[in-house]
Amino acid sequence: MGGSSVLMDQIGPNDGSSEVANGGLASQYFEAAFSIYDIAALDDFDNPSGLSGSSLSMVLTFSTGSADLVSGAQINFYSSSDAAGVSLVGDVASEDFVGTPAVNADWAGASTMFDFEGTGFWPLNAGMNYAAAIPVNEFGVNGQTFTSSSNIGDNNCWQANPAGGFGFGAIQVAAANLMYRINGGTGNPCDLPLSETCSGDISGPEGTPDGFVSVDDVLTVIATFGQQGDGTFRPQGDVAPLPTGDCLVSVDDLLAVIEQYGADCRPTGACCFGVDGCTSDVAEDDCSGDYLGDGSSCDACVSGACCLADSSCIQATPEDCSAGIYQGDGTDCADVVCQEAPANNDCSGAIEAFDGVTNIANGSATTTGAPLVDDCTTQAEPQIYNDLYYSYTATCDGVANFSTCDSAAFDTIIALYDACDGAQLACNDDGDGCGNFTSSLDYNMNAGDTVIIRVGSWTDGVTGEGLMTISCTVPSEGACCVDTDCFELLPDDCTAFGGEYQGTDPCDADSCAIVGNTCEDAVEAACGDSVEFDTSNNFDSGYGEPDDTQCSGTYLDWTSSPDIWFTFTADAAGSVDLSLCDAASYDTSMVLYSGSDCGALTQVACNGDASVESGCQSYYSGIYGHPVSAGETLYVRVGGWQGAVGAGTLTITCIGEGAVGACCLRDADGTCVDDQTADDCTALEGNWSANSACADVTCATYIVCDGVGEGPTPESGAWTAGTSDSGGGFLRAGAAAGSSSSSIDVWGLALVYSGGFSACADATEASVTVALHDGSFGTLASSGTSYSDEGISYADIYPLSKWTAALSYTGDFQYVSAQSGSGGQGECWFLWMSADAGTSYLDDGSGAGFVEETFAVAYCITP
Repeated sequence: MGGSSVLMDQIGPNDGSSEVANGGLASQYFEAAFSIYDIAALDDFDNPSGLSGSSLSMVLTFSTGSADLVSGAQINFYSSSDAAGVSLVGDVASEDFVGTPAVNADWAGASTMFDFEGTGFWPLNAGMNYAAAIPVNEFGVNGQTFTSSSNIGDNNCWQANPAGGFGFGAIQVAAANLMYRINGGTGNPCDLPLSETCSGDISGPEGTPDGFVSVDDVLTVIATFGQQGDGTFRPQGDVAPLPTGDCLVSVDDLLAVIEQYGADCRPTGACCFGVDGCTSDVAEDDCSGDYLGDGSSCDACVSGACCLADSSCIQATPEDCSAGIYQGDGTDCADVVCQEAPANNDCSGAIEAFDGVTNIANGSATTTGAPLVDDCTTQAEPQIYNDLYYSYTATCDGVANFSTCDSAAFDTIIALYDACDGAQLACNDDGDGCGNFTSSLDYNMNAGDTVIIRVGSWTDGVTGEGLMTISCTVPSEGACCVDTDCFELLPDDCTAFGGEYQGTDPCDADSCAIVGNTCEDAVEAACGDSVEFDTSNNFDSGYGEPDDTQCSGTYLDWTSSPDIWFTFTADAAGSVDLSLCDAASYDTSMVLYSGSDCGALTQVACNGDASVESGCQSYYSGIYGHPVSAGETLYVRVGGWQGAVGAGTLTITCIGEGAVGACCLRDADGTCVDDQTADDCTALEGNWSANSACADVTCATYIVCDGVGEGPTPESGAWTAGTSDSGGGFLRAGAAAGSSSSSIDVWGLALVYSGGFSACADATEASVTVALHDGSFGTLASSGTSYSDEGISYADIYPLSKWTAALSYTGDFQYVSAQSGSGGQGECWFLWMSADAGTSYLDDGSGAGFVEETFAVAYCITP
């Protein structure tokens, strides 16, 4: 354009050669339900001459969505990065753009470039300015959007999230260069481009453009004939020549308006009629259906088969299928077999339940109940989906418990009502100590009282089978601890008194004593002991914060935790294993000190989260193979992650020098070798059980990698799995030095996350891409994958899957990555299964790049 200057360009050539793979930062206005996640990616530029901005281009990537489903954008300029942390609306300049943005047709890069032309100049500060383009993009429909990064710039930018939904605060610094290009000029309106198709629409019945080139526009040119701009305004009748006019109203402008006479200049988009179809390129005023926005396409107008409770099927949009089960976009009733909903899918058909176990299965149930009133969930819009109804009459004056705890194969919610269509009495989403997001609800009842039980799913359509257990317990008086004082009270009276009920046992001298809460009062233990403890009443012993550099990356996070101390003496030279593995315990942290006097201890080890043992709580601590000398005194300090408290068990295992035991080889046969030292077993790359014989040990069977890499941790081992999905914002990689590849296998779980994880209904929906990288994590080659089921289930719930990439590459590489591409929560994600050897890295999208993880990942590269 005339008088245009480039104020900032971190996009570079339009061939996309400057773009950094997987380097984008989240930038998005979400729908109202997720507005706490509204986020901007902003970068700075110097504007020493104080020019004004006129246009901005950005390069955008998508987690799973597409450019045509972006419904608008906001261009913002800020006085500082902190200003964006206060409000995403620019304090220097801001302009909203409605409808799908214009895509740059000359861009040849892998991502999408959008162009935004200001309706006028954007006044900018002289000196430093901070710019952000924020797409308006509905997460539930089109996933997440990310401003791409480039290799042009100072490698410094910011993300702003004023509502704090992402957990990093209002603002954070990122090491990246955002792909923005900003043009500007002196501020002369005549430097701005005219409309390429409808420059003649300059007036209307109200004196402003009305979307049509008509007699009003001809009269306006005549009325302003001969006017010339002076640098502060453009004459209204200046409509030619393109692209910017000449700032003078002349016969050229009159001829241009006459040439365009009768043109319809109104923006158009898709007009959606749901199951009745869609019409493209319709003006909003002419749409008798649902107008999807300027520039929108009919791709966003979706419908499919909807199975109703009576097993009938109708074609419907997802919104109109709220009383049924939506079968997916593009499905047809002719191809779907609908199952009739169970009789108790409606409260009027509630089944009477009794003390004991009741089978539940909501696979064919629809959602019939009202949204939850007493919100006990983490949902944006609290609701029990695919619900089932039961009635229960109490058999005692006491506490009735309704539980799916650890006995349902899906994420459950339970609610109680006083009657059908009655008042909600109580609800529970995730029960304390319950795995897999199952539920447990206590409610005080009198014998003969009746309640309606409503149980169902956290996520619409994510259903399953399970057991609901009901019991009624008469409370008894027992020890109630108020600090260190003990009173014998009923549970409710104890709570009202501010105490903690200890159970039905009467008070005794030890009922409320705080044992081992200081180093000087440490509990005495010995090699071979398993000591139970409870820190619920403990306080911070005041010994100071541990040195977490000894166990960096294990999430020690002590933060003045209430703690308990133990002391023991090594009975022989060798090593010691200290474990807090206890399936019923809490998220622990542990520190080990050496010394015989509390005033002169030396910290020798620590751990937040371990991954050595199986059958433990989700996050347990362990220190293994720590060398000790005969007669050495050690102190163990047990706390909780970020101050957590609870009950647990400390197990102390002392292993003498030269001890032998069973060595389980990591092979497909579960081979065991007797009488091996720890070093012998390490040399065999096996798992050692001290002082054990093979006859007493069951060795796991492994999926063995015959190339470069390690197969997955067995289901009987200390396995974990980590999300690697673009919609979830995570990318994982494994260290994998090599020089050639013909194919690559990766193992993992295909799970849906909607507040909790459950197995995908169709694991093939987790579309995984595998890539090889150089030493800087630059991508060398990548490939899609084929899927296969390994026929193994972890925790009897999560099927193990394998994805195979036919990736042929010759040349040195250092890392292998695997990532699925989803639209975010509610869709199928790839979780990379752990391996028993190796090193892995995680890029969580925070801008810190790849950081070493606490577990290895399972892959096998065939040269």
